[in-house]
Order: sequence, then C-alpha cells, then structure tokens
Amino acid sequence: MEIIILSLIFFLETAGLIYTKINLNLKNKELEKAKTFLKEYSFIDSLTGAYNCRYFFKRVKETILNAQRNNFSVSLVKLDIDLFKNINKIYGPLKGDQILKEFSRFLKENLRSSDIISRLEDDEFGIICPYTDKERALNLLSRIQEKLKFNSFGQEKINLQINIGVATFPEDGSSVESLLSLLDRCLEYSKIKKGKIITVQNLKKNSYEVVLERKKDLHYLKEKLQDLKSLLEKTTLEAIIAFARAIKAKDLYTAEHTERTVKIAVNIARELGLDDSQVEVVRYASLLHDLGKVGIREVILKKPQKLTPEEFEEVKKHPIIGAEILRPLHSLIQLIPAILYHHERIDGKGYPYGLKDNQIPLEAKIVALADSFQALTSDRPYRPAYTISQAQKIIEEETGSHFDPKVAKAFQKVLLKEELFL
Repeated sequence: MEIIILSLIFFLETAGLIYTKINLNLKNKELEKAKTFLKEYSFIDSLTGAYNCRYFFKRVKETILNAQRNNFSVSLVKLDIDLFKNINKIYGPLKGDQILKEFSRFLKENLRSSDIISRLEDDEFGIICPYTDKERALNLLSRIQEKLKFNSFGQEKINLQINIGVATFPEDGSSVESLLSLLDRCLEYSKIKKGKIITVQNLKKNSYEVVLERKKDLHYLKEKLQDLKSLLEKTTLEAIIAFARAIKAKDLYTAEHTERTVKIAVNIARELGLDDSQVEVVRYASLLHDLGKVGIREVILKKPQKLTPEEFEEVKKHPIIGAEILRPLHSLIQLIPAILYHHERIDGKGYPYGLKDNQIPLEAKIVALADSFQALTSDRPYRPAYTISQAQKIIEEETGSHFDPKVAKAFQKVLLKEELFL
C-alpha cells in the first residue's frame, strides 16, 4: 500500500513539474510575442500609422549598408506640406491631424510596396526607395505631385502642395550622414522654390548658398524687413481691394452689400471696445466675407427665384473657398477665422461646421450680424427689402439662437446712430 501511495505522490509531483514547465514555456512565448509587438509598435507613428522617425534612420543605415554590399541605388526623399501651419491656425489642430492621416494614406496608396514611408515630425515625411536611381525617383515623385493636384483632404476639401528633396546613393554620396545632410538642404531649397522637386544637383552656390548666408545674417534681415514693411502694407491693401472687386464683378448685389456690411461691422466692433488691430481685422474680414463666392456658379448667384436645396449646398461652400484663397497669404491669415465662420450660429445650426457659441470667434460673430442685417434690408431677387424696424425685430427674435447677445446689444446701440444709414 505504501508503495502505491509513494508511486502516486511521485507521479503527481512529476506531472506538476511538467505542467509548470509547459506553463512557463507558454508564458515565455507570450512574453516574446509581447516583446516583439512592443518593438514593432515602438517604430509606428501613433497618428498616421506610418513608421516613425526612429525607424526611418534605422532603416536608412541598414538599406545603405545593404546597397553598398550588393551594388544597387537607393533614393532618399524628404517632403513636407507647404503652409501646413496655416491649416492648423485656420482649422485647428484636430482638423490638421485628420489631414495628416489622409495625406499619409495618400502616400501609401501612390508609392510602391517596396518604398518605406515614415513620419519624421509634424508635417514632414521621409521615404526610402530601394533599388531606385535618381531618374526613377524623380519620375515617381512627379507622378505623386500630379495626382496630388486632383486630391483634396479633410471635410474642408483642402488642396495641398508639397515640398520635396531627393538624395541618391551612391551618386550623391556614400555615407549616411552626408546623404541625410544633403537631403535636409534639398528640402529647404524646395521650400524656397515653392514645391519644385530639388535634387543635390540643384544646390547651386549662387542660389541656395547665398540664401543660407543671408538667413544667418540677422542684421541683413532686420534692414530688409524694415524696407519691406511699408511695401507689405501697401501690397496687402491692394490685394484686399482686388479681391473685393473680383466679387463685385461677379455679383452686383454683393457690391453694395459689402460696403454697407463693412460700415456696420466696424461700428459694432468699436461699440464692443475692440482694440485697433481687432477693428482692422473686422473691417477687412467684412470686406472679404463673401470672397468665396467667386467659386460659386453665376447662374446660382444671379438666380431670381429661391435656391433649391442642392443649389444652397453649393453656396454654403463659399466660406471654405474664401479661406482657402487667403490661406497662402501670410499677411491676411488673421482674417480667415472671421471669414470662415461668419455663417455659423450660436445654436450650432449654421455652416460650414455647425460650431456653437464660444467656438465661434468674436470677429466672426460681428461679421455674421452685420452681414445678416444688410441682407435683410436689401432687395433680393426673390423678395423686397425689409424695413430697418422689421430687420431689427428679426434680429431681436434670433438673438441667443442665431446671434450672440453681446454683439446684438452693441448692434442695437449702433442702430441708434443715424449716420450709419446715410
């Protein structure tokens, strides 16, 4: 009996050891899988799903080393989205992130499966093209630029332009460090050349190097900026007037409407105690608030009947069109929020994005009320003008839903000043 019990104990201990060993092996395998996953995940950009900067530099070294051993060409590409900071300023970082995701997906869809795409920082991407000489790289990148012309990104349907630099092994250098340095210089020069694909051969002493030296010369820059200050102000004003004329040529109603809207908006801004710079933003934004109508079909703008729902949907695009026209103009960028959001409502039922109350910039609220009042008191193809008292009553009824109460209160004070309507 004792022998049986001892045998049973031995069996159970042996089984337990075997189970423990199997269990440990399983845990070790799970641990290895977890380590592998974490290692791979550490090379992925969390926003776009492309590889990250760390992986890019790791693979550049490995690919160049492999190319040296096996005698093949490798082209390295750096690109960024031109004026992307303006997109973040105008539409906000969340919209900017969405555009980066879509742009990364666009690159994946239009590059080859062998090409390695990484997001390096912000809007900058790196691409490793194995077995690709400079000519093939240029052909590939030219095709991408061409396809980009027919793509728009985000709900806002933004068209993007990219700056591109290219350096090729072994033609442009044999060391990783020298190639990456040349690649940075090529991208910087592409920014200067506004989207031209720049190779190492384009880096000429009498162009790029001179620009670099001047950028380092702070004294030169200060003098140059001082000289350009008055010219910039003049150019900005001329640009604003030219845009306003472009609208007037397309829509005669808009011509008179714009001038009256500017006057009302400026008076409201002053009544609210805005400083001079804010008043100027309101002035120019109200002058340009209908700029996007240059992108709307004339048959709709001049239609004598009320618009169909489909036609109204087209008209609703004009704030976005206006914002996109102004986005590349650095001197006018502060006007864009007021133009982009002047058809938003306090209750969130406006367009183009359905923003509510505090999400809408004050300047946009001012332009919105001035625009609406002038529209109400103007003859339209499908109705006669309301009287000032009728328009005032409509605005009072819609305060708190359509219009901001503080802005409406300031407007009522402005309304008492007879000179507004002379």
